[in-house]
Amino acid sequence: MKQSSLIKNLQNRLPWDKFIEEMESQGFLKLTFIKTSDVSVSKANFQSLQTGFVMLVGDPIQASAIRDTSLLHVRPYILFRPKVESQLRVILKNSQKFGIPITFAGGKTGLSGGYSNYGIIIDMIDLQSYDEPFLYDFKKNTVRVNQNVLISDLIKYTIIRSNIKLIFPVQPASSLKLPVRVGGLIASNASGITSGKLGSVEDWVETIRIMKIDGSLIDVDKNNSLFSKIVGGNGYFGVILSAKFKLYRPETNLKQVILYGYNITNAFNGLQSVLDSKIFPLVSEFVISDLKLPGKFNKLGEENKENNNVKWAVMIKGTEDIIDKFIASMKQKAQCTWNKLNEEEFQEYLQERSTFALLVQTEDSTSEFIAFPGFEDILSEPKNLPETIEMINNIFTQKGFHEVIFGYGHINFRKGQGLLLHMRLPVPIEFFYRENKEKMRIVCETVYDVIQSLNTKFKIKHKAEHSPGPFKIWLDSEFRNFLRNKVNEGEAFKNPHLMIYDEILIKKLGISTNEILNKDKEEHLSETLKKDLFITAMLSYLTGE
Repeated sequence: MKQSSLIKNLQNRLPWDKFIEEMESQGFLKLTFIKTSDVSVSKANFQSLQTGFVMLVGDPIQASAIRDTSLLHVRPYILFRPKVESQLRVILKNSQKFGIPITFAGGKTGLSGGYSNYGIIIDMIDLQSYDEPFLYDFKKNTVRVNQNVLISDLIKYTIIRSNIKLIFPVQPASSLKLPVRVGGLIASNASGITSGKLGSVEDWVETIRIMKIDGSLIDVDKNNSLFSKIVGGNGYFGVILSAKFKLYRPETNLKQVILYGYNITNAFNGLQSVLDSKIFPLVSEFVISDLKLPGKFNKLGEENKENNNVKWAVMIKGTEDIIDKFIASMKQKAQCTWNKLNEEEFQEYLQERSTFALLVQTEDSTSEFIAFPGFEDILSEPKNLPETIEMINNIFTQKGFHEVIFGYGHINFRKGQGLLLHMRLPVPIEFFYRENKEKMRIVCETVYDVIQSLNTKFKIKHKAEHSPGPFKIWLDSEFRNFLRNKVNEGEAFKNPHLMIYDEILIKKLGISTNEILNKDKEEHLSETLKKDLFITAMLSYLTGE
């Protein structure tokens, strides 16, 4: 089999005619190109098109419009957009009946191609379990929300409805600019700008209402074995419908400060001191650059008569005692200046920092690059990051890419686990043109080499914050076997990432489907083969073939 036909061959094997016939018998309408099922010509049935009973089938334009920011896209054969649970149940039961892989799209802000699928994608944007998007209980300080609620709305309305007494505790920086939604927040166990003090979703979600593989409904809490499979589970083991979260009551009279300086190594040493001292402000974010900070941060340090460019900045918010301890700890190791900010100024800096999610900055300002997010979450002790960044840039330059001179992230990530650095590969736009497959291969090789080097040299795991999408399947044979067993047991959806990988594995090893569980083990896979499998899988997503 040629690599270019891998995805299409998998798609063509699926029993689409039987599936569509079954769905039409249960009230769904097929829409393909400009044609529709005959029943849709009447006015009454035309109105039903607006109710979620639609299958968008095979349209090369509309079915391709569902995208995230990962660049890892495989076109689905059918796209659903249900509005009520009964529609979702029919889709789930029949997709599993006919063995069709299924994934779920929430806010479409993913960085890892998690819902990319040659089978069925369910866009969850319209589905809500309850008429009221938010249901607050201020006696218990909780909120129940539908899965499609925007996190930006949840943050805003919690402050308003509680009269500025409570906050929603999970606040991804990307939610300030992108449509991050509750379902995706839970499925990736997200955190964000408050993670240093408050942790992630798993620390604040009380119950999650899900639809299981068989269409049944269940409320899952921490005492349920499904909890760890749903929170951070990428939607593999059940569909998130709604959830109840605890709210956080912050201290009053919080202080906002920005610290900045001119030496990156000193800054990381200062942040190591903060980590060692277990100092946890409510909000703690940073940005760094080898040349100069971009945007609003570029104006910092204008009082410096030597006219050096500010190369790092730290934004913190907390009680006066915590802020003073943070500043004192930083000053022991890093030469820095700090300014007190009002709330409006602080939010402006946070907004500016959130725009960096897709920004890549190199020494070459004449070319346009795409910030490729293949390994973007680097969790480390701050003191090790200068060496880590140098190693990554060495790999970049060896592969023909520019060094990255800019990064950003979270301080004391998830209650003191370390500093989380976001750093992405600067790829010239033309590398992603379909005819440039050899250049795409270089991107895949570079991502793999960085991931493996982070692990072997520094024991750093990639994607410590964002959803791993198919990366976990591409890299972890133990997880692949676990997922295969759960699919066979009817506890996980048919998974397109696993099915694509298995197809590649069968061809590379010359084995049968029945041999996969025994052959796909660490002791049977050489380092060369593991790299080849990863690159082949990732390349199939980049080309969509």
